[in-house]
Amino acid sequence: MTDTLTKVAERTKGLGGVMTAFFGVQLFVNIANGGVANSLIPNLIANVDPDNKVAVLGLAGAVAAVVAVVTQPVWGMLSDRTRSRLGRRVPWVLGGVVGLTVTFLGLASVSSVLLIVVFAAVVSLFYSMITGPLSAIVPDRTPVARRGVFSALGSLGIFVGGLVGVVVASQFVSTLAVGFMVMAALVLIGGIPAALALRDRKFDEVGPVAERVSWAETLKGFFVDPRKHPDFFWAFVARLVLIVGYWSIVSFQLYILDDYIGLGLDGANAVFPIATAILALGIIVALVPSGVLSDRVGRRKPFVIVASVVVAVSAIVPIISPTVTGALVSVAMGGLGFGIYLAVDQALMTQVLPKSSDAGKDLGVLNIAQAGGQVIAPLIASLVISIAGYPVLYGFAAVMAILAAVAIVPIKSVK
Repeated sequence: MTDTLTKVAERTKGLGGVMTAFFGVQLFVNIANGGVANSLIPNLIANVDPDNKVAVLGLAGAVAAVVAVVTQPVWGMLSDRTRSRLGRRVPWVLGGVVGLTVTFLGLASVSSVLLIVVFAAVVSLFYSMITGPLSAIVPDRTPVARRGVFSALGSLGIFVGGLVGVVVASQFVSTLAVGFMVMAALVLIGGIPAALALRDRKFDEVGPVAERVSWAETLKGFFVDPRKHPDFFWAFVARLVLIVGYWSIVSFQLYILDDYIGLGLDGANAVFPIATAILALGIIVALVPSGVLSDRVGRRKPFVIVASVVVAVSAIVPIISPTVTGALVSVAMGGLGFGIYLAVDQALMTQVLPKSSDAGKDLGVLNIAQAGGQVIAPLIASLVISIAGYPVLYGFAAVMAILAAVAIVPIKSVK
């Protein structure tokens, strides 16, 4: 009993500093990545190939997400097995920050569709190198009763960062090369100090470290048997279908404003930062209160179910009202729903892991649902838009969100 209490004390020692550093990494990485992925690259595509911009953005997003699907669990697994003076997770986070910096600088001189797609894939590679190991910090360092708050702060960093990134990037839509350079500077200057402040070395001294095994056993380890771990399976399914639905709208938001709402590209670029700000505000308003309340009541499932339903309702609004007001109301509701979801979903995911020693790898597998959703979403969205139009796309998103709520119900190990 004494040994257990000692380990818990070691795990929670300096938790406030870890939370701050975790938030900082998410913030600066997503300022840069959000500005690049949601503003600079779509505008670059629109400049290079305006007639095929929807198809090209869908392709770039799908290729990038395929890379994330493959690499997320690999980076997580490698971090599980890393032993260094900086700990298990921090070396990979630092490597990803440096990689993003170099890649953003490279994008400043790109002028062809092929290179845009290639660089989007490389961005995804290094972004996954950060997020895969970083997600394992939660089960590494945080007791179950605090994971809602911890996950909420991490998600807050993601979406505040995404908001700031879009606002900053929108200042460079006429000078895209300068915009890519600014994003490179931001991720480097902010990301490295925050990553070093994580200090996961202390936990390495007392926490479980995955055993070294053969490559054959390693590859087998990426498969989690749904018969033995059904809660893990249902958590994966729920995340996948929600991301597919939600991301099919979010990834085409600029073009929705351009084509569906009818603002034109210049008008869409003017409204897009406002829409992003409203989305982020909705997420921010919902995030921390949802995480705190979930921790206090000791329940996760009701929050995730309600969040999924709110996202579904938000997708109906632009079908009824295809106007700027309708689009912004939809974005606000979607932000509230997704904010509740993000605050609790990551905490729920950490509670269905098969083994704590493989937390990085298993969270990477669960993150395949997010990355995989981002693979499927742009492809489905571009097909739906081309064949049936934007109203059907919104209907599809609503159905996916409802299915996500249904998939949460069978989970038994988490309330």
